[in-house]
Amino acid sequence: MIKERELDLISDFGTRKLGFLPHLIWKLATHRDIDRQRRKFIRKNFARRFPGPYDVKVEGILMRAYPLENYDDRIAVGRGNLPEIPERGLIEPLLKPGMVFVDIGANVGSYSMYVASHCRDEATILAFEPHPRTFSKLSFNVRANGFSSIETINQAVGPQKARMRLYSSGGTNIGTASILPEAATDHQFVDVKVAPLAEALKARMIERIDLLKIDIEGFEDRALMPLLVDQHKACWPRAVLIETVLKNLWEHDCIARLKDLGYRIAANTGENLLLLHPMTEKLES
Repeated sequence: MIKERELDLISDFGTRKLGFLPHLIWKLATHRDIDRQRRKFIRKNFARRFPGPYDVKVEGILMRAYPLENYDDRIAVGRGNLPEIPERGLIEPLLKPGMVFVDIGANVGSYSMYVASHCRDEATILAFEPHPRTFSKLSFNVRANGFSSIETINQAVGPQKARMRLYSSGGTNIGTASILPEAATDHQFVDVKVAPLAEALKARMIERIDLLKIDIEGFEDRALMPLLVDQHKACWPRAVLIETVLKNLWEHDCIARLKDLGYRIAANTGENLLLLHPMTEKLES
């Protein structure tokens, strides 16, 4: 377990400059042409001396990155881009000013800020992130970019209103924290607020979702299934990007449920599925 360092949520963006040596070390620690075991060795023996934070600009987006404790931050610092390039390529044709985007498991904001940027900050974006430390980073990044279209919400999405335990990843990738202990690599936890998505939509008078992205480490079915009932039909997402890596932990097959409702699988990256509702325009070729 890596000892948590104090976050810098106060200094102006640009204060935490990325020097040559930490950039080089993190570039090696994330380089695609270096096998996974060697990257892990570099991270453990060298990169850990450069935990950050570092202020970086990636794909036009400003991020205060803590590469030692978050995968998305490592990619931003080491590779100079946002993570999940194939997935973002799939959703890009769906991004239009005025859209409604719901980001369940927003992490440090990679998806939410990507959507806001492509929509010229003319959108309604709900970014749900329950982990208090990660939420602080998400909120800082949104402020640093001046995005007014993103509302950051410090809670998890689940089947009912409650407080639940959010289990840790052990410190090296806080973004993989999970409500499910069997999905976490460490049994340390924090108590977080949980509420149904429909409740958050109703409170904000949001009556449609153009795109919903969900990546919550095996808890996807518990968060999504309560919305997929006739009572909430008006809010069924026109497109869903869902991580399926831990679908073995699902209690309900939400992909089968989406198919029953008329959704079709438009693309599969191996880790995520993109499903489109019949009301959604076809992806551009």
